[in-house]
Amino acid sequence: MRRSGPAALPALAALALLAGCRAQVPAEEARPGEPAERVERAERSAPVEVRASVDRAVATTGDLITYRIAVERDPGWEVEIPEAGSEIAGFRIVDAGREPARKRGDRFVEERWYTLRADLVGSYVLPPLAVAYRRAPAEDGAEPAGAGSGEGAVETSEIFVEVESVLPEGGEATDIRDIKPLRRIEGPLAWWLAAAAALALAAAAAAYLLWRRRRPRAPAPPVPAHLAAFRALEALRGLDLADPEALRRFYFGLSEILRAYIEGRFGLNATDLTSEEILARSAELEGLGPAEREGLERFLLDTDRVKFAEHRPGEAEIEQVYERALGFVEATQPREPELAEAA
Repeated sequence: MRRSGPAALPALAALALLAGCRAQVPAEEARPGEPAERVERAERSAPVEVRASVDRAVATTGDLITYRIAVERDPGWEVEIPEAGSEIAGFRIVDAGREPARKRGDRFVEERWYTLRADLVGSYVLPPLAVAYRRAPAEDGAEPAGAGSGEGAVETSEIFVEVESVLPEGGEATDIRDIKPLRRIEGPLAWWLAAAAALALAAAAAAYLLWRRRRPRAPAPPVPAHLAAFRALEALRGLDLADPEALRRFYFGLSEILRAYIEGRFGLNATDLTSEEILARSAELEGLGPAEREGLERFLLDTDRVKFAEHRPGEAEIEQVYERALGFVEATQPREPELAEAA
């Protein structure tokens, strides 16, 4: 070491300079008063990030689950969050909405949410959802801030949800008591008392029925279109879809239920129109947004393929077209103010 000391001075100086440069990085990151987001911005490479989440991963039948898709983007970028209603299978969409963009630090956050209800026990997967993004055009012609190319897409992760039964383990209720045995009434007048009570009860029932027949009856209120559609869709679940003829009746039934719902809900005579005529006049339906029009178009095309083109769908297609019909009714049913006004 003593002989090589003078020759090692340049190397030691270089090592000291390198150590000084490396020490400046944590000093800059740990400077008092600096926000934590500064370090995160330095590490981020993508201008857009997406997250999908649910408020509960394990639920029981009938529980409400909130599914959220959050998009975080840098300024100068535009995102397009697609409608995920048609991709959510196995759940009923009770409500949906979209929150306007808000600023968080130096980025903007946008969210779309769905309120789901699971009616059947099982394991479900909310599939990945692709969100496209692109650079926003600058007013002054300058290139906006952000890394990467001018456009791209990011995808959310899959979310697993387990739906359990409300019954205890084993599937049987334990709070039902057995029927008590009949107790015989003793005494010489027991038979006569029972007969007299039965005659009095029969006379009272006959008098009540006669009074009800003579009393004028008020007309029963009509069943709302969305409730009639829900009942009819639930009744279709009883068909054996392994039979080709039953499967064809299933698709014809789905088409008739949705057309009758459109006629009762929006006043359009959809039961007398073809699919092309319904789509051409869908702009007349008040309160029908672009997402609902797109879902209606996909539903009509899918059912027409089976009804008229002899297409044989698979299990996934059958479940998807049923969920589209159910989701369209749920998304367009009257809200509370409309129901109160109609009442």
